[in-house]
Amino acid sequence: RACRAGYPSSCPFCSGLLAMSLETYWVRLRDGDAATRGDRELVLEAVQDEGMCLEFASPALRCDIEVVTAAVRQDPDALEFADEALRADPDLVSLAVSQKGSTLQFAADKLKSDKEVVLKAVRSDGLALNLAAEELRGDREVVLAAVAQDGDALEIAAEQFRADRDVVLSAVRLNGAILQLASEDLRRDREVVEAAVKFDGLALGFAGDELRADRDLVLTAVRQHGGALEFASPELRADRALVLDAINRTPKALAYALGGLQND
Repeated sequence: RACRAGYPSSCPFCSGLLAMSLETYWVRLRDGDAATRGDRELVLEAVQDEGMCLEFASPALRCDIEVVTAAVRQDPDALEFADEALRADPDLVSLAVSQKGSTLQFAADKLKSDKEVVLKAVRSDGLALNLAAEELRGDREVVLAAVAQDGDALEIAAEQFRADRDVVLSAVRLNGAILQLASEDLRRDREVVEAAVKFDGLALGFAGDELRADRDLVLTAVRQHGGALEFASPELRADRALVLDAINRTPKALAYALGGLQND
């Protein structure tokens, strides 16, 4: 057989091309010499295909804004391998954190105090709030953006936000169990608790006593998770219709019924 150029199938030129096509950019750069790692055209192609190839680029190319931008656009984690000066570039870091908030960890410290950069990070990943400077964990706009993306961010935010109704309400809509961190007043707030139990019926366990005796609220909770019956008031745990709703959702909830309903 002959190759496309008319040479025998054993043609070393074609065999070499085939080998190169099968070899990944990652391997070529990882195993390459200084000249290979410093080949701008090759590295640019490599990072456009696989951003993390930036790890093997020469120091000069890790300072090259075009190369690094291409890498970060393909894989935001490539920011880790950018030159220190570029990790202090607001535009480059914004590109990374907008795709993946956790890459804020690779940014220069001054950008962890930059509100606009941090806002982009927490809108992508609310838990990136943990990487922000302390003063921004106490910034209401930043915290609201974080909990709107991930309710668990309430745990990271400054303590005062556990008593902030808007912040807590936004958080429990994404994670009902985070109600446990809310202030006592907010755990007695019907709208807040209702939002929590709609997401996770078991959040009823963190509600104030008066709300655990609110039949409509408890019904909402047990319809989401029958096990919430455990946290209802004794009177409601003996309410036959409500108990039926609970066990229809979670049969094992019968264990929490009172008033002889377990034997009904």
